Amino acid sequence: MADQNALTPLFTVQIATFPGAPLDEAEAVREAFVKELEKRSARDLTPIHVTFTGWHGIEGKDVMVRVQVGQEVSIYQMVTPDMTGRIVEQHLLGGRPVTEWLAGRDLEAFYQPQKLVVSQWAGTMDPTDLQAYRDQDGYDGYLHFAREGFQGFRALVEPGDLKDGSTLDGRLVVELWREALERPGKRAVVVNACLPAWEAGPELLLLEGAPHQVLEGALLASGVLEADRILFLVPRYARTARERLEEALRVLLESDLLDISGHKPSMEIAVSEHVFLNEDEASFRRALGAQLPADVSLVAHGVEAVALLPLPAQRVLYGQTTITDPSDYHTRIFRLSGPVVRPGFVEVAAGAPLAQVVDQIGGGPLPGHRPKALWVGGAVGGVFPLRLSELSLDHETLKGLGACLSVGQVRLLDDRECVVAQVRESFRRLMAARMGRCAVFDAEAPEILEILEAVTEGRATSDSLPELERRCTRVREEASGALLRNSVNPILTSLQFFHEEYRMHTENKHCPARVCARLIPAPCQMACPTSIDIPSYLAHVAHGEPAKALEVIRHDNPFPWVCGLICPHPCERACVRGHLDQPINIRYLKAYAAQWAEERNLYDVTPPAEKEPQKVAVVGSGPAGLAAAHYLASMGYPVTIFEANPIPGGLLVTGIPEYRLPRSVVRKEIQLLERLGVEIRTGVTVGEDVTLDELRAQGYKAFFLGIGAHQSYQLKIEGEAEYPQVMCVIRFLREVNLGQRAKPADKVVVVGGGNAAMDAARTCIRLGCKEVHVAYRRTLEQMPAHSEEVRQAMEEGVQFHFLAVPVKVVGENGRVTHLECLQARLGKPDASGRRRPIPVAGSNFRIEAGAVIRAIGQQPKLSSFGDDLPFQVTPRNLIVTEPYSTRTSVEDIFAGGDAVTGPATVVEAIAAGKQAALDIDHYLQGRQGPAPVFRAHRRDQVPFVVQSAKEKRDARRVPLHLVDPEVRKHTFDPVELGYSDEEARAEAKRCLRCDVCIRCGTCERVCRDDMQVHALGFSQISTTERVLTDYERPSEKCITCGACALACPTGAIQFEENDRRRRVSLCGTELNALDVPACKACGKPFVPKRYLDYVQKRADAATGKRVFRNLCPECARRVRAERFWKA
Repeated sequence: MADQNALTPLFTVQIATFPGAPLDEAEAVREAFVKELEKRSARDLTPIHVTFTGWHGIEGKDVMVRVQVGQEVSIYQMVTPDMTGRIVEQHLLGGRPVTEWLAGRDLEAFYQPQKLVVSQWAGTMDPTDLQAYRDQDGYDGYLHFAREGFQGFRALVEPGDLKDGSTLDGRLVVELWREALERPGKRAVVVNACLPAWEAGPELLLLEGAPHQVLEGALLASGVLEADRILFLVPRYARTARERLEEALRVLLESDLLDISGHKPSMEIAVSEHVFLNEDEASFRRALGAQLPADVSLVAHGVEAVALLPLPAQRVLYGQTTITDPSDYHTRIFRLSGPVVRPGFVEVAAGAPLAQVVDQIGGGPLPGHRPKALWVGGAVGGVFPLRLSELSLDHETLKGLGACLSVGQVRLLDDRECVVAQVRESFRRLMAARMGRCAVFDAEAPEILEILEAVTEGRATSDSLPELERRCTRVREEASGALLRNSVNPILTSLQFFHEEYRMHTENKHCPARVCARLIPAPCQMACPTSIDIPSYLAHVAHGEPAKALEVIRHDNPFPWVCGLICPHPCERACVRGHLDQPINIRYLKAYAAQWAEERNLYDVTPPAEKEPQKVAVVGSGPAGLAAAHYLASMGYPVTIFEANPIPGGLLVTGIPEYRLPRSVVRKEIQLLERLGVEIRTGVTVGEDVTLDELRAQGYKAFFLGIGAHQSYQLKIEGEAEYPQVMCVIRFLREVNLGQRAKPADKVVVVGGGNAAMDAARTCIRLGCKEVHVAYRRTLEQMPAHSEEVRQAMEEGVQFHFLAVPVKVVGENGRVTHLECLQARLGKPDASGRRRPIPVAGSNFRIEAGAVIRAIGQQPKLSSFGDDLPFQVTPRNLIVTEPYSTRTSVEDIFAGGDAVTGPATVVEAIAAGKQAALDIDHYLQGRQGPAPVFRAHRRDQVPFVVQSAKEKRDARRVPLHLVDPEVRKHTFDPVELGYSDEEARAEAKRCLRCDVCIRCGTCERVCRDDMQVHALGFSQISTTERVLTDYERPSEKCITCGACALACPTGAIQFEENDRRRRVSLCGTELNALDVPACKACGKPFVPKRYLDYVQKRADAATGKRVFRNLCPECARRVRAERFWKA
């Protein structure tokens, strides 16, 4: 693969893709480099090597290109063919690297904490170039010990305690050798790259990046063992690894190295679709067959252990006759994956803490992701909670936790991933990839998989989990073979550490990650914190039935009008329609339905007929408290809300400006609450005006604390406390919303980047401030505020200063004059997963201002409850509740919303209130065990909207009408003008009805694989979901056979024949319709011509003739019978 130029190259260009990835893109980049060099005749001027190399970088940054000019090395990331011309012109010929394309601090931060030993050469040379490896002293150690005797190598490594990490217990290499040498007869070395992992592991990193290093290590091992055979077992899917190992082996065999050594074992490469642990000798023998005769004993090593052996061997060349510091060689390579900032291959000291791999090297979780679990060790490893992130990555620790570290993989799971679904898929794949038979495993494994499927599909019962544990324990204790015994490790560890997640699947029929489609059918419904049946209410709107839509919404969210105006709509981010063009405007259609019903006096509630005796007190009338009161009152409980402010609504009325949420909307939805019988007492601060004990004495049996987070964090900078014009955002918005509409100053700076900061800035614009600035310490992309709020603020004239870190409030004569800031640069990620802003010394600048509003976050204000709080709180002053519950450390006190989570969204607070009602009802009824968790329900069965494929395909998101920025910035009137009835129906018709179509792809597989028609063009949108994206193909290829409709498990595809037409529809959208001709003989409907063409191509000549007579089967039989009798 190397350029065989006789001259030493002055320039080298090395191209790499991530291990296991196809080489197509890398090939294209390589060809582009060659063409660019030839076009400029560069190779006539100086030798230039353009080669492939192994991987050295962060996952997801391919294609990577390593350019070496003399001793200077530059690394480019995400290179495409169109970038090569500039790299050649500017860098190779001009001597100036293209700095904006170079790998930056991320790559440095990724590798700096690592300990590169085994993988040090991967990604630095042409992997199959023998001379390049020899230049690094490659094979010199092997040749030395071949001359001097391999037992000298054994003596060298024995004090070093070198371990084979791919064995179950991380056994010492010399122990494996000693045991093998004690067995009589011939021996063979098996280098096992087929470990039980479902993504490319360290084995592929080394085989693709340093195959000569692996070959030399195998030769050293075979020399010590006096083995005359070396077998490399490579996964079938690892094409690049296999080809590079084959090429390196070919080059080695064609050289004279083995002749010089006098040690010439046979070396073969075997390919397998199965997976193995090194201890499973019987499985290796089945897989290798004749390549491993019965009279030959084997010693199996992992690729990483073998690749380590050349390193101490080379030390002898420099006079080191023994390993003086064993820690030099005690490392382990892991593949770090999942939602981390810097995923990729990581080499660390053996026993390094897991947190070092994930947080220090990997950069922690990606922004916007909430990590919940760490899966260590692949298909035979374990699933652990984050509280164990400090555990040591060694075999002893993992074994003590019920797992195995043979597979070098660490994967972060976040709250978007279902632990149960993940271990189910891992176990399913291992069942298919195992080698050999075992009576115990064969009996138990199908039952284990069936239980896991039942759990994820909502069919499991309370007895399922104990049965699952019992069967898995039997496999662990009685199965034959290391692989099968350890196959249940992920299941048993997840059962131990995530039992609550399993229980929610079995008892509540709820998937917390909102992944298991059979439990929550539509992605939008999965994403909604309150689990609204979104497809059903959209269908009602599409049919022109807004009142019915409102009824569906209010089952799960009692405040559709409020949420229709201010919800951050996570449902739209999950909307499958977004994979075609743009998501449906799910948010505003809630407000449309509510407003439509109110305008016709149809927005009302009916109080419950039956009443419960126990009184419940709700503290706080924000969205969490109002939602809890609504659901408790609907159950018949007498509910009293205690609100400290003079009007109810909490931050809905004191914190959100009227241009976003008109007060009339809040009043309307609170009035409905009062019609349910809820009593609201304003101006009462619980803890000061009345205590919890006094309320207990008045007969209240349970309490819900929905007190929000109203205490702002301080900036903690010089001058902050000296000027009254420095104010918190909560106080400022509260005063404005309660009627004090004086501008704070002509020029105002708002510090922060969340929704509260946007509300404050846009409010200042409306109060007449001449200049409004927002100072935010991160970038625009990292702002937590809703993107539409930021965009509208910019349209209204708000000025933004990014990477601005306030350091001092400057003023004179008791008035603020400036806010002094430092310019920042982005550093390493912090605990939130976002890159931390690092102030640049000497970069001070000032923003002129007469007032500063701080909006950098809030925490609950608990001072009214006194110093000795009755419930447990966190260091951040948040109330502690049980997982998936609102129960606090006090039996009759429940809490939810911002007081528990910190500042979040209105819809999340409503969800907390909804859960609180279930928890309180469970408690007041004296039921045992955990309370049920509310889950998604299909509230209605709404017929499909019939439309053509072109209508469905071409429909684009209907723009929401907004007031012009120049008009709206002078008024507090609503910014959004809404939809007309026709626009609302058009927008709702865009829905793909994912409540019925579960995106399983069964119809596509039947059409493609069974019928071989290929009429359905689907695209992958997740690991398990496929969705129709090509609406033109069915009309061109579909034969209307109806096989897709027969196979569809949910009835999403309909097949019908009437009016001499055959139609195939998907959720009401007509994919194809073909005319049905009449039978020539009897005139009855026959089959479409396209179907006849399909049959004729697959039929013999005689059948084809009968088909094209256009006779129905009955007439065809009659004609044949007549001919038979005539004959």
